[in-house]
Amino acid sequence: MATPVMFDFELTEEDEHEIMFYSLRHSSPVTLRELYQFGMQAKNKQTILIAAQYLHEELPIRLARRVRDLRKLPFGLAETESIAEVIRLYEKSFFVLRRLPPPKTMALEEEFCKTLDAVMVQHNDVQTLVARGLLQLHQRRKEAENSGKVIENFDFGEFLDRFYLSRVGMRVLAGQHIMLHQPQEGFVGVIQSECRPAVVCEYAVHDAGRICDLNYGRAPEVIMEGAVDMKLPYIPEHLHYIFFELLKNSMRAVVERHGKGAERAPLPPIVVVYAEGSEDVAIKISDRGGGIARSGLNRLWTYSFTTAGDTEQKINQILDSSDQRPVMAGFAHGLPLSRIHARAFGGDLSVVSMQGHGTDVYIYLSKLGDREVHIP
Repeated sequence: MATPVMFDFELTEEDEHEIMFYSLRHSSPVTLRELYQFGMQAKNKQTILIAAQYLHEELPIRLARRVRDLRKLPFGLAETESIAEVIRLYEKSFFVLRRLPPPKTMALEEEFCKTLDAVMVQHNDVQTLVARGLLQLHQRRKEAENSGKVIENFDFGEFLDRFYLSRVGMRVLAGQHIMLHQPQEGFVGVIQSECRPAVVCEYAVHDAGRICDLNYGRAPEVIMEGAVDMKLPYIPEHLHYIFFELLKNSMRAVVERHGKGAERAPLPPIVVVYAEGSEDVAIKISDRGGGIARSGLNRLWTYSFTTAGDTEQKINQILDSSDQRPVMAGFAHGLPLSRIHARAFGGDLSVVSMQGHGTDVYIYLSKLGDREVHIP
């Protein structure tokens, strides 16, 4: 693991102008196919240098735009401890990359790559910090409402969709470049040439099942049907995240509906169905966990809706490095972030639920990887 390259500083007026200047520039759209085709030429040193020079210019733009958006958040959210920490992290990352010389030689490119890896490590806890910041805001708004203050509405869902889509994009761009230096058989950077979604799902079933078993003492079986042998160029890490979050939700729902009480009735299986079309791969995850009321479906995407209880406790548990217990649910970001990962390269995710029976989640992946998605 790379050693984080960071520094403490007070922003000068010149620094502020530099961030503002970069925040007003437009980032460049990218497709999975472009990343894949460019990565195929990675043995050429000139290709590596071109990629590094692109990232040296592109990533500060994306970081600066996020700093600008975070600073503009209403209700004093930018001043909460957690969001202020995220802003500082993005500012530092911006200047760490900006202060590096353009990687015009292989020696400078190697230094750039090591720094990029370190910056990636520093950003690992961003999701949890944002969730804690939203929780602090929610508590502030409750206090304000209880005291009779009028609170204006703000669409945090739209903001967080944009923020996390950008975060996914930056991590893919950085991760792709870093992994081109650490080639693996069957991969072009982080993209697996012949990714089999069913195989990725098997790993996610094992991981989610282990956590379910630790929390409830049992886990439902998962059955796979349909085009289980299909392959496509894709990022297995993204697929694993989606499968893992969705399977955790389904397993918890099934166990809590059918597995409580002294009788411990048999658990109905979760069924994963794969279908391959000419443009898209479609995957359906079906459970019989009782479903969700129709009135609650839109709230699934709000980054604050959970049916699993104490969100604050779960967030603190994740940030506490001494607490190694796996979290089953209650973080409230899993489902909307799964949709972000699906949408990042032209896919999508939708939910259909029948209260009293169960829930179907549909995952769509762009098979060709050539749908251009502008990541703000």
